[in-house]
Amino acid sequence: MRLAVSALIVAGGTVLSGQPADAVPIPGGQATTLFIPGAGGIQLNAVITAPADIATHKNPLVLQPSGWGMPAMGSLGSAYRLSTGENFISIEYTARGMYLSGGEVDLLGGHDAADASAVIDWAIANLNVDPERIAIAGGSYGAGMAILAAAHDPRIKALVADSPPGDPAQALAPNATPKTGGPIALAAAGAATNRFSPELVDRGIATILNGDGGAFDTLPSRELLARAIPQLNANGTAVFLAHDWQDSLLPVGPVYSLFDQLTGPKMLFLQPGDHSTGGGAGQIVGLDNPIWNRALRWLDHYINGADNGIAAEPVVTMEPANTGPYVHFDSVADAQQSLRSLSLSAPSTGVLGADATENWSQSLISGPTIAVSAVPYLTGSLAQVGLSPAIPLGAVDRNLAGLWRSEPFAAGGIVSGNPHLDLTVIPASADLTLIGILYDESPDGTGKAITYWPLTRHGLTPFAPTDMSWDLAPTYWNLAPGHRLTLTVTSQDPVPFQSSTPMGSAVTFVSPSTVELPVSGS
Repeated sequence: MRLAVSALIVAGGTVLSGQPADAVPIPGGQATTLFIPGAGGIQLNAVITAPADIATHKNPLVLQPSGWGMPAMGSLGSAYRLSTGENFISIEYTARGMYLSGGEVDLLGGHDAADASAVIDWAIANLNVDPERIAIAGGSYGAGMAILAAAHDPRIKALVADSPPGDPAQALAPNATPKTGGPIALAAAGAATNRFSPELVDRGIATILNGDGGAFDTLPSRELLARAIPQLNANGTAVFLAHDWQDSLLPVGPVYSLFDQLTGPKMLFLQPGDHSTGGGAGQIVGLDNPIWNRALRWLDHYINGADNGIAAEPVVTMEPANTGPYVHFDSVADAQQSLRSLSLSAPSTGVLGADATENWSQSLISGPTIAVSAVPYLTGSLAQVGLSPAIPLGAVDRNLAGLWRSEPFAAGGIVSGNPHLDLTVIPASADLTLIGILYDESPDGTGKAITYWPLTRHGLTPFAPTDMSWDLAPTYWNLAPGHRLTLTVTSQDPVPFQSSTPMGSAVTFVSPSTVELPVSGS
């Protein structure tokens, strides 16, 4: 029914793009397409969905900036629910440089923040908006816009961000390791509709074609969420965040690691899935959805004062990354298991939890194996429906990858937090990439990837020992009785990542090398 009504209000919507925005009357009970002046006079294409009685009283306002490569109507489903159920005026608008909006893509910079404030100014002047009841909500790139705008403008009292880019630079090249598909997917999604500055084009080319893992490090939007949190706290913004555990485009890490730093009203919802697969149906077409159902109640309470119980619900809700009943916590820290430090044996022995006094050294050759950390969008989407792909771990080429197994967990356990690797290696070149993957290995020898993450370093001294220390991505994973934890470390994983390790070169692993696992059970 919501799909049908959404289609009708679009079909019947007033299209006024040729008229000055400040002269357009906005009727209620339908969708209206128009242009709104952004910062510096840039015209932003927008779709306004308003309650039928817009003219009779002051109304709450929610901005809904579009996602990457999506037009203004990309949030029409949630906009319809907000305007008909909670009586919000919803302004969905396309960021500058995208589709019909003017200017060049700002990639979550200062112009994007100023645009949101300009849209609020226009709405207060033209749409019978209550200036004390303003919110912003978005998914994906739109979620990044929402975080940016709420930190910039204290008039925004509540924020919803589903699958946001907590750190755009790290999302494109985690730990200086360019992704194989992410930058290409973003470039392809925006090629026909977005206008990129020459500088942004140069950064993209450096990442995609030249493997430059630092091309986006100087973006103003680097560490977006970390930079926003102090101002969100100062503003007292009510912050609702959601993410998918296996998000291969905009990883969950920044949201997970920074959430506890928020001091105002806050809520975090995590579930299995890939980029926006958890919440997309609720945002785009308005279907019942665990993320957006909560998000809309969040806005209704913190903007309209609705007594709907959302403020009394758990602060942190997680569905395990391998599916299962929801678990609830007061904070992310409360969800994490204590770290167990386990020494690694030589790869040929493959023991996770070896004698720490053992001295060993073993060389492996750099090359791809079947130990693939993730197939973007496929792995996470399958995980969302409980079908995480498994590989035969016994078939991993031990000449190309290190593989270490724990003892079985007879009673099962929970992996919750960030596994940490601290490996001593001797590279044959100045450039080295390693990819760590932690598996849930069943008694039949097949393993499902629990979590993974890469690390790339440059300027190393060839044939000299160096420490490679990094966290894998966070997770919450139920380990079944009789299963064990298995770690693989490889220098080539070409499906998700570009590697700086020369193909065919030697990478020597030596003691001491350890892993810290956030795991309970035995």
